[in-house]
Amino acid sequence: MPTIPKKKSNLALLAALMLLGACADKPPPALATEGGRAIILGPEPGFDPNRLADPWWRTTGRGADRFATVDLAGRPVLRIDAPADGQPTTSALGRRLDVPVLSMPYLHWAWYLEPAIFTGGPGDGLDRGLRLTIGFYGGHPMSPQITDRWFGGPNGMPASDRRIDLVFGGIAQSRGENASQHMSAISDAGMRRELRPPTAGQGGEWKLEALDIANLYAQFWPRDRLDLVKIAFVGVSGLPGRPPANTPPLPLGYVAEVSLTR
Repeated sequence: MPTIPKKKSNLALLAALMLLGACADKPPPALATEGGRAIILGPEPGFDPNRLADPWWRTTGRGADRFATVDLAGRPVLRIDAPADGQPTTSALGRRLDVPVLSMPYLHWAWYLEPAIFTGGPGDGLDRGLRLTIGFYGGHPMSPQITDRWFGGPNGMPASDRRIDLVFGGIAQSRGENASQHMSAISDAGMRRELRPPTAGQGGEWKLEALDIANLYAQFWPRDRLDLVKIAFVGVSGLPGRPPANTPPLPLGYVAEVSLTR
């Protein structure tokens, strides 16, 4: 004859859930804004990618040491290096956020691709270059998922229910000057929108970008509640294509002045 569960079992389950909830990430601090602009990643002088504390995050693994703050023309910028042989190519560095996308829908940033990465090397057919990743939370019809909040997102990234990669790069050629680079937005489901057509010679100079990510989100997921969507994180990383072998590894490029505006 089956026994009737006792109330204390339910209490034990509740206690376990509360304990898990206590381990969840706390909301990140509010961004400091000036004139309607909030800088996400300067980087500020003294910023050390190897000594990060919340709300900063970095994916773990042997390829996690690919970031360095360097001085270019008197301004600190973040350098993203190609991985050494045998290291993964998907390590990322970023910052957790909690910003309603409609309150600051415009993402601005500057980046620079190193021309040397587009000459020869492994013919894997993959794009070489840089990537910005924006994680969103709250607009998906099934959000929020409690387990997502507790256990985080894939590959060590913060939790999100939608994600967009902004990629700037291209496939190498035997002669680097013949290689072309493009800028695309790719959703976590693989949907792609070309933001800049392939054009040769885009490496070797700084590019200043501005993008309405609220509008881009609505293009990818028109049925979501945009008024509920929050920007959960922004991260930077390299693309998976492997540049020519070099010791030390070649810089893939540089990123600076990632910010949000109204």
